[in-house]
Amino acid sequence: MAGNVEDYSKVAARLVELRTFSDYTTEQMAQMLDISTEEYESYESCKKEMPINLIYKFSSILGTEPKYVLNGVMPTKETAVVVYDGKGVSVKRYDGYSFTSLAADFKCKSMNPMLVTIAPTDTPELVEHGGQEFNFVLEGELRVIVGDKDYFLRAGDSIYFDPSLPHAQLAMGGKEAKFITVINE
Repeated sequence: MAGNVEDYSKVAARLVELRTFSDYTTEQMAQMLDISTEEYESYESCKKEMPINLIYKFSSILGTEPKYVLNGVMPTKETAVVVYDGKGVSVKRYDGYSFTSLAADFKCKSMNPMLVTIAPTDTPELVEHGGQEFNFVLEGELRVIVGDKDYFLRAGDSIYFDPSLPHAQLAMGGKEAKFITVINE
């Protein structure tokens, strides 16, 4: 599907291009992202895929759009963006976790709405990022871990939380879950 991120090597090449163009070393970029140099270099060399929260942070540091880092295209809309069913920019974060950006083509976003699909798994990946986060469950059951607390949500339930705390979402009941997340950086 057009707009999807399928070849991470192209994302890695843009990481190198943008960092180099901005005159940062890998050590400086790692420090600004608050990760080790080795971890950052693993993203540029395609040994690991950079998590979406770091792509957003990377984009913010360099004054570019996450859409450009993900697929090489700058947003073009200033007044409104319509995303028809199945036509957003889709990203597979890891096996069992994918999302579709619902505003990728909007310039200078102050929030990032996404449709997330998550399969049941035993080991959620805890992440941390700035801003605030809102999740609204559309289908299935979702366990949301925020810090040292677990919240159990069903279709129609929502949670608003501080994503600077380690957090993760986990599909429950042996079935896939879908939810809308809105992140304000």
